[in-house]
Amino acid sequence: MKIGIIGIGSIGGLIAGLIGNTKKHELVLFTNTEMQKLELITNGLTIKMPLGKSDLELNQNIFTIYSKDELPNYNSEKCDLVLICTKSNSTLNAAEITKGIISNDGYCISIQNGIGNENIISSIIGFNSVLGGVITHGANRINSTTINWAGVGELFIGCMPLTKIKNENIQEIINGLNDAGLNTSFIKDIRSKIWLKLAINAAINPLASICGVKNGALLEPLLFESACSAMFEVLNVARELEIQMPDNFEMIEVLSNILKSTNENKCSMLQDIMNGKTTEIDSICGEVIRKAEMHGIQTPINSTLMAIITGITSPNTN
Repeated sequence: MKIGIIGIGSIGGLIAGLIGNTKKHELVLFTNTEMQKLELITNGLTIKMPLGKSDLELNQNIFTIYSKDELPNYNSEKCDLVLICTKSNSTLNAAEITKGIISNDGYCISIQNGIGNENIISSIIGFNSVLGGVITHGANRINSTTINWAGVGELFIGCMPLTKIKNENIQEIINGLNDAGLNTSFIKDIRSKIWLKLAINAAINPLASICGVKNGALLEPLLFESACSAMFEVLNVARELEIQMPDNFEMIEVLSNILKSTNENKCSMLQDIMNGKTTEIDSICGEVIRKAEMHGIQTPINSTLMAIITGITSPNTN
């Protein structure tokens, strides 16, 4: 397959490196900046492996690399598969890039935080070719060309309600991703996984960012109670939308285990605030609030968290 990857951050870089290491597919990378493109061309891509395994050092010749500003000059053969790994606030731009590089019978998978990304992509390239994705692999970017694979997880891909895809095409995609060691499986309706991840993100990211703490600090009883309250609001909205969710007691255990296993991690939202970048608060709490309002559901915890994060990151408050 010819595979395009848009967004070479921690997750996009990890996927690019693992697929590139198989040497079975033609890879086209789209970076956010010209500087990252030049750094990748100069240094290649390094994946620092978990469990004491030797690092993967990938020569730049394995990839064709473009910056997002070069799209008008993209005249190469179209991609069979496009993976969007950008921040949610860049989804519209990524969808426009996808429109220019995807083949007529190709597929696009959103591997992003938040909800609503698939709808934005579908509005640009059509509903039939868009899949949802949820990844649990841990990764963080050391620099523009070095990715630390912090923990082995899974990649779930699945259909949105209007997606139509042949079984043989799904299997080819899954085989390609599994060859790379991404532990990929297919779920007929991906929305349950997307909302489950959204509930965990709403529980951890805003609260840890407001307090300026690592994930493990949220196990303190009062903070954990607040995190659970934010999570329960998301679960209530999902259930109102008739999306199957685990019960609240099970989700308490899930959240506790995640906080324990990532206790030394600084969540992505906290890192964004520390680096002066735009957060994904609108696609996490904001989307929950909007869906809830449509169904007459109150979400006071998510509304408060969003208001505080918005205040912290507003230019007028810096």
